[in-house]
Amino acid sequence: MLSFNEEKQMFILQSKNTTYLIGISETNHLLHLYYGAKMDTVGDQDDFLKTAPLALGSSTNYEENTAFDLNDVPLEAPTYGKGDYREPMLHIENHEGYRSMDFIYTSHEILKDVTFENLPQARKKETLKITLKEKTFNLWLHLYYTVFEDTDVIIRNAEVYNPTKEPFVLDRVLSANLDFTHADFDLLSLDGAWIKERHINRHPLRYGIHKIDSKKGVSSADHNPFFALLDQEAGKNFGSVYGFNLIYSGNFEANLEVSPRDHLRVNLGINSFDFKWQLEPNEHFVTPEVVLSYSSSGLNGMRQNMHNFIKQSLAQTETLRPIKINNWEATYFDFNEKKLLAIAKQAKKLGIECFCLDDGWFGERDDDTSSLGDWHENKKKLPGGLSQLSRKIKRLGLKFGLWVEPEMVNPQSTLYQKHPKWSIQNPKVNPALGRHQLILDLSQAEVVDYLYETLYHLFKRSKVDYVKWDMNRNFSDIFSQNAPKEAQGKLTHRYVLGLYRLLDRLKKAFPDILFESCSSGGNRFDLGMLYYMPQTWTSDNTDAYERLKIQQGTSLAYPLSSISNHVSDDVSHQVLRHTPLETRFNVACFGVLGYELDLRKRSRFDYRTIKEQIAFYKKHRSLLQDGKFYDLKTTEGMQFMVVSPDQSEAILGVFQGLAPPNPGHQTVKIRGLDPKKMYKIYNRRQYENIKRFGALSQHALPIKLKVHGILFNLISNHYRFEIERFEKIIRGDNLMHHGLSLPPRFTGTGHHESMRLMPDFSSRLYIIKEIRDGNRS
Repeated sequence: MLSFNEEKQMFILQSKNTTYLIGISETNHLLHLYYGAKMDTVGDQDDFLKTAPLALGSSTNYEENTAFDLNDVPLEAPTYGKGDYREPMLHIENHEGYRSMDFIYTSHEILKDVTFENLPQARKKETLKITLKEKTFNLWLHLYYTVFEDTDVIIRNAEVYNPTKEPFVLDRVLSANLDFTHADFDLLSLDGAWIKERHINRHPLRYGIHKIDSKKGVSSADHNPFFALLDQEAGKNFGSVYGFNLIYSGNFEANLEVSPRDHLRVNLGINSFDFKWQLEPNEHFVTPEVVLSYSSSGLNGMRQNMHNFIKQSLAQTETLRPIKINNWEATYFDFNEKKLLAIAKQAKKLGIECFCLDDGWFGERDDDTSSLGDWHENKKKLPGGLSQLSRKIKRLGLKFGLWVEPEMVNPQSTLYQKHPKWSIQNPKVNPALGRHQLILDLSQAEVVDYLYETLYHLFKRSKVDYVKWDMNRNFSDIFSQNAPKEAQGKLTHRYVLGLYRLLDRLKKAFPDILFESCSSGGNRFDLGMLYYMPQTWTSDNTDAYERLKIQQGTSLAYPLSSISNHVSDDVSHQVLRHTPLETRFNVACFGVLGYELDLRKRSRFDYRTIKEQIAFYKKHRSLLQDGKFYDLKTTEGMQFMVVSPDQSEAILGVFQGLAPPNPGHQTVKIRGLDPKKMYKIYNRRQYENIKRFGALSQHALPIKLKVHGILFNLISNHYRFEIERFEKIIRGDNLMHHGLSLPPRFTGTGHHESMRLMPDFSSRLYIIKEIRDGNRS
């Protein structure tokens, strides 16, 4: 709900469970009065505003003989230069070099179905547009607010319009600003690096400025654009949490400043570092949208708000995603059509639905030093080309997927030799390379047009169903060879806009292709890319134990349907860890499932186990991709849970790291069920390879075998040792208030059939199903 109270001079934005209040001061500045739990009755501005009756010492008062101090009031769109010395949302210079802008309220209106050209954005119905005008220089600032009532989300962004005859320079133009009148928060951010993306980092806010940003040209694996503010007592299921995210895929910044007056300012948007945009007469500049969500139900409440908003109002597809096989870790660059078809045939037998051909199929690409940009088949590897391979893959009953990296070019390529000025670099300087490649300058319209035509014909002739779109390096040597000096500060943002134009054209040309974003794994996992590509390759790290931390952090901001996971080989290619096949699946199934291993070379044990895993995933795919997700509170390992919308079904994942000695009893506090319903709980049938138990297996086998001998290895490749079976019937309120008591674990004194054998990195999945009409089957 959006409304304006004329008497109180207050805008009131209401969602199902939240209220956002904006006031107009006597000086016509826009005030941020409140954001938080819903208020049915709203008081006057004075009830929310803390101002000093007298001028503070050493303050800069906005008007003579008043105590009104912009440095001491909460603002919606602060600028620098009129007494507010905190981090500004906007910093703008006029043609004379004057940089103190003062925007005041002039009008507002409620608009229908607002859209912004060439930006990813939420699908809106009603939007509040508040117009501010610079008092002296006639520059206009439009602030946009949209409330998504059912998901408790508010979208904000800004637009600067220059109606004058002179240019202005935008040095900083962020999307949103919120001022809180206290700073008693913890900051939670998602930080990391390649193969350890989006780890959760929580710490109290202190005096001064804390910045989260990316200068890499992409949203980056270092610091995700998502962050949250939590009451210091808040946890996974209780307490106030504010979530922030940015619908953008390039350089960004988020500033959190605790002032000496114990106020907190938060603003975020396009990174002002290395950004300079000359706004010409009659030109508009629109900022990316910011997503805000408040929950009084802790991190899980905020997480579910974000998930529901993305699925309902941002991502462009709601279809269930296919199970895929990717050949990368099976073959790397060393493949031919015969190898690929052998993998595909075995994949079909196991129930996999899509085959994706990864890097190495084009140009002279036998390693990563050449051929990016030359998007024609390597006929030595694929004599019949992609068309023939695609046709054969589809005859097997599989969909055909293809890896591309269109934004890049190798200096050792035909494209670079023809068009060296299409790359981002200064020709007078020896450029720094990443993975032996340069970045194509997508700020140039002719580059975007060329890529569209090339990819259009590639996808068309190959009859592609799925595209994995990679981007394997960060920006350096930032210089556009076809732009004047005054436009160089626009390059990184214009690049992102060029990328969005390209993706928009391809999505419209191929509405049935499923696009998956990738950037050295999770280097560009953001809402901007999800708008065009509804799933993202989460990390190049496919080790299940490491993936738990990555998926836990990622799920705070992004739904399971966007999180792409693969079951890879026994020894992790990233950390050299042995993790059980069942655990690799149990982790990967929370999201979009795929496999990335050589299916030509598996044991009978593996084939039977993988086939059963795939059958289980298909049966529960809707729940695992689109269920309500909970990260459960635990003092040991991790526990994930998904619940169906009608609370009739749930799946619980229990994950262990290193096996503890003499472990205690384990009880799991279940979330999200109907307290009045009866539920049957049972575990997914899983199997262990007896090799894991070494000499202890002698005590379980009916015959004595030499451990690791020929006969022992032969049996281990065929025989599957079934784990304990578990089944209980419990009422929902019992599960949520007391918890689910799991079977005792192995303690080293013997084995019983009801006992859980849990070596290092073991896991279990438990299915929870409502019992209806007395049916307990």
